Amino acid sequence: MTGKVSGEAAGTTDAADALRVLPGYAGLGPDDLILSHFSLGRFRPFEERVRAAAEAGFAAMGLYIGEYQRLRAEGARDADLRAVLDHYGMPLVEIEALRGWSAGGAERAAYLQAERSVFAMSDALGPGHHVQVIGPYAGTLDDAAEAFAGLCDRAAEHGLAAAIEFLPEMSNIGDAATAMQIVTRAGRANGGICLDCWHHFRGADDDDMLRAIPAERIFAVQFDDGPRQRVDPDYYTDCTRYREVPGEGEFDLAGFLGLLEEMGVRLPLSVEVISAGLQQRPAGEVARRLADATRAVVASARRAAAEAGPGRYRDDARPGDDDVRSGA
Repeated sequence: MTGKVSGEAAGTTDAADALRVLPGYAGLGPDDLILSHFSLGRFRPFEERVRAAAEAGFAAMGLYIGEYQRLRAEGARDADLRAVLDHYGMPLVEIEALRGWSAGGAERAAYLQAERSVFAMSDALGPGHHVQVIGPYAGTLDDAAEAFAGLCDRAAEHGLAAAIEFLPEMSNIGDAATAMQIVTRAGRANGGICLDCWHHFRGADDDDMLRAIPAERIFAVQFDDGPRQRVDPDYYTDCTRYREVPGEGEFDLAGFLGLLEEMGVRLPLSVEVISAGLQQRPAGEVARRLADATRAVVASARRAAAEAGPGRYRDDARPGDDDVRSGA
């Protein structure tokens, strides 16, 4: 297969309406924050997770498909979970994650079962905005594009976008350029990129590579901090145990925010701080700390940009104590 994949996604009117706002989020703006699932650990009581997000001022949240499956297996009904979300006024917009989407044979059957769970979860608890899609893929880039196009078509029937997250060292979609090749060749309006700043800084760290992505193809931005050098030599261990609260690490987050501004990306930030230390703390405490710190980093970066002139962000901008206390 070469070039764009032929065919168009089918879907109901409601599904089409949900996709019409892409890359934006219905009801959310660029100043809103999303609490990514893994910031509170893989498994926690559902109401505790939702309450923590709401009380910290997050406008929406994400959920891991494995957690949804666990909750259902333990007897929770969709109506019960939906009632919790409705009680706290918490939209569920981010679903993690689908892998194996280009597999064949017996692996294909297992993948399709997971995909059906994602769609069922979005239908019952959403509508979600996007499902994250991770590698590796099998075969060539054209094979990957064809498989991704099929996933996008099926997701569109449920009003969902599909966002490829590139993962350095962990898959053969190791950078933004490779992810964008798949998205472009697939040629689906609801197919795009999930940009996690950890994988940018710890991977290619190439601003021009990100600039080459049209703003309308970036569907999600995940925000976190970390040390410049690895704590653990294994990439997976490092990124799932040693992320840091925004503003407490060494990433150039002000520069990253400036790059998004320059590119025209206007999306809510999804805060994903996967930290072994934080996961031992109460959910409400963690959520408040992440929300306050992220708002402080954003406010500090904006002030620095205003002082530096149009389109300029200082890489030494750091939030002060007043920023955190005020929740700026």
